[in-house]
Amino acid sequence: MPSKLRISKDSSKQLDFLSKRLKLKRNIVCRLSIGRSLAQKESVSNLRLKDSGGYEFNRYTLTGKYDDIMKALIIQHEGKKLSDTLYFLRYLRNHIERGISLLYFTYERINSPIDFLIYLYSFNKNSLT
Repeated sequence: MPSKLRISKDSSKQLDFLSKRLKLKRNIVCRLSIGRSLAQKESVSNLRLKDSGGYEFNRYTLTGKYDDIMKALIIQHEGKKLSDTLYFLRYLRNHIERGISLLYFTYERINSPIDFLIYLYSFNKNSLT
């Protein structure tokens, strides 16, 4: 069972930006990015990353005691069974990468921590109905 994953340099820069602006720890922004990515209908299976030169995260730091739930959500999103290694090192990482990018460009457009968090709340609330 893999216990660490690494994200790209570009995502790490965007993650730092979001973390500073939102005054949230990087792992919390990663969790937000996973949720934001899962709200997209498209799979992340074809996402190819340029590098693995960014931040390294421990599994527990990213998913905590909810790793099984996170895995189930990603399996449901992908519509197929995934090995633990594939889930963690490819799909979870790809959701983090895509989600960070989506959050970053949304924040740049809104440019306000409070308005951004209100947007995320209303976006997620609306995507559930």
